[in-house]
Amino acid sequence: MKAQGPEFRNVDDVPLTRLHLDPENPRHDPILDEDKIVAQLFGAEKALAIAKDIVAKGAISPLDRIGVIEMEDNRGHYIVVEGNRRACALKVLHDPRKAPNSKVKAAIEALREGVKLPSKFPLVVFRDRAAAEPWLKLRHLGEQGGAGTKPWSADAKNRFARGATPDRLAVAVLDRAEAAGWINASTRKSIALTTLTRYLSNPVVRGALGLDSPHELRFTHDPEEVDAALKHFILDALPRPGEKDKQPVVNSRSKAEERRNYGLSLHSRGIAPRTQLPAPIEAPAPQKQAGKKQERNPRKRDDSPHIVTSAFVVKHSDKNLQRILSELRSLRPDDGYVFSANYLVRAAIERIMVLYAQTHGFHKPKQPDNVLIQLCQEHLHKNSVPLTQLKTMRVAGSNNDATFSLDTLGAAVHGGQLPTRRGLIAVWDNWEPCLRLMLDRM
Repeated sequence: MKAQGPEFRNVDDVPLTRLHLDPENPRHDPILDEDKIVAQLFGAEKALAIAKDIVAKGAISPLDRIGVIEMEDNRGHYIVVEGNRRACALKVLHDPRKAPNSKVKAAIEALREGVKLPSKFPLVVFRDRAAAEPWLKLRHLGEQGGAGTKPWSADAKNRFARGATPDRLAVAVLDRAEAAGWINASTRKSIALTTLTRYLSNPVVRGALGLDSPHELRFTHDPEEVDAALKHFILDALPRPGEKDKQPVVNSRSKAEERRNYGLSLHSRGIAPRTQLPAPIEAPAPQKQAGKKQERNPRKRDDSPHIVTSAFVVKHSDKNLQRILSELRSLRPDDGYVFSANYLVRAAIERIMVLYAQTHGFHKPKQPDNVLIQLCQEHLHKNSVPLTQLKTMRVAGSNNDATFSLDTLGAAVHGGQLPTRRGLIAVWDNWEPCLRLMLDRM
């Protein structure tokens, strides 16, 4: 034991059994029952995360002693005034019966299995609460003109990250992909982290994906567009279904020039984001991929110079379909290519239906368009897709005069009517949910 002055002293190797949670902890209203304190700290104050960190590291942070005051009526025992979440996590790790509910108990029991947990701790013992108060203020009440705790700036975090791991950005991209539902934990294991790092280390690739930094996830373009490009990137890194002998587009054998060319191809394929931000931003929370169609801003779509957005991701390896979509994404109808765009929209819709029919064994050569649409729609419905989600196909298959029917699109190809960019955007937006339903089932 070493004296530090009349207000506090350091004490080493104090058993956990002598530590008691603070009923007057500012993190919650006064609570006298320790079981209720545990429930509060494992609920709103996320003590389970601390428990996981303690198990992972085998210790609590050596940079932070737990601060206590000695109990007047029970000498040698202490009330924790700084570090209640750590003390709480340790108590439950040592005795899972203290867990506030069965779910936390199961998680704690799984964490502690086969792990040696620390049971004695260094403390700083304050004379009383008044002696601890100025130090608690210094720690918890912000910068206080520089005297208190000052958070690292984004640049400082970035500099620290550079020394941490070269795979930091790749890990962040994979975390985002899993959180957004583009991949699951099992699929993630099939993607080589070092391969993604090699590609993301290339400034041309990062620029084409809308990423600002080689070390952290910062967006230079509209987040929706960046996420669409990142989704393409992740899917390009996945093994191709039924093509085990072929390397993914993003693969470990690529050379520096090939990785640069991949970045350039994201522009030519119409995948690279287009709406640049005034300044780079921290990546916002990812939007979980859902089965329900996301609402679009009609005005934003009407003003788009392109018919198909980069968010329309296709994993199918059919070269004809990929070429059609690549040209369609990059084509700007108002630059004099409205008839070309009309043709490509029709070709993309028809090709996806043909591939779907071939996949499920009901395709026949030279089938009339309306018959192909009806067969695809009936097959989807028989496989649990509600009719309400298939209205576009039902109408297009039964009414050749519908604005989004293949017959109407064909009339424009043959000069029967004049297509417009906005009209083609409307046609594509009507068809896109049905096209996704078919692509997801191939």
